[in-house]
Amino acid sequence: MISESPLVIRGIGAVSAAGWNVADLMDAVLEKRDIPPTLLPRTGGRRDWDCLVRLVPGAPLDKLPKHNRLRRASNVTRFAMAAAVEAMGAGPSVSTGIIVCMMNGCVSFTNRFYQEVLDEPAMASPILFPETVFNAPASHVASYLGISGPVTTLIGEPNIIAEALRLAQTWMDLGLVEQCLVIGAEEADWLSTEGVTYYDQRVVVSEGAGALLLAPNGDGPRLQHLAGPFAYHSTLERQQEVGRMAEALSAHPADVLIDNALGLARFDRQEQAAWSHRWHGEIMSPRRLLGEGMGCSSALQLVLAAALARTHRRRSLVSMPGYNTGAYGCVVG
Repeated sequence: MISESPLVIRGIGAVSAAGWNVADLMDAVLEKRDIPPTLLPRTGGRRDWDCLVRLVPGAPLDKLPKHNRLRRASNVTRFAMAAAVEAMGAGPSVSTGIIVCMMNGCVSFTNRFYQEVLDEPAMASPILFPETVFNAPASHVASYLGISGPVTTLIGEPNIIAEALRLAQTWMDLGLVEQCLVIGAEEADWLSTEGVTYYDQRVVVSEGAGALLLAPNGDGPRLQHLAGPFAYHSTLERQQEVGRMAEALSAHPADVLIDNALGLARFDRQEQAAWSHRWHGEIMSPRRLLGEGMGCSSALQLVLAAALARTHRRRSLVSMPGYNTGAYGCVVG
């Protein structure tokens, strides 16, 4: 399935291991900056291998708004909030919807709450519990921005944001909202980090958020030719369907390919094979620099593509092959 109706990207925002704005992300990728990983210890028990992460650096004083909800919010909410505020900027005050995409969600507060339940059930904090639900970040962002339109959260693998783009377009086509803020966000926690390294202990996990403010018209880069899902249920099917996704995108001219490569052949082999004879130009791989960002990975790919279009007039193919269900791709220019 290919959607040919372009969406205008009115604003973008990013929080990543490179820093707290889009400029930090783009500079790090263009300079191929080395971001050293750190060791993330367990809060209990032990493991016999190292779990490495690239964490978001401490927030500058001017990056997070003063809001009562942020006093008790987890990091994933803080990342989503900062990216959302940057994306909204001084945009038009019109009816707006919000779609937040995550893979793990508010894992750090979930761990804290259930550890309290295990330690002393009668003393488990009722203040922590609301922060354990998947929709908490979307709720906080909507409250701060005063959003009156629909607000929802989609849970899936890193490229679930592609379905959020389709949902945003549906909302706007139906006249429910005039613009839609789509956010992919994730926080690193020892449990999710350890879970990822069960697949390969060399994986470096990351965190952050990417936000795109979308509208059917106006000024800004265009998100075009959204292709997918190319569904698969096995490794063999994935190889075939990722190839179909690459074939669909390669029909469109572009200046750069922003791929999903992590730097480990076990994860990258099929995507690289799909593009090897279809693309011979420049390739940018933000996940090689940042690490496995889970729910924010594809969001940051899209933000990078929009930033390249906005500041360098470069047209990008964005490859989002996924791991478990389906491949997506799009053109941003």
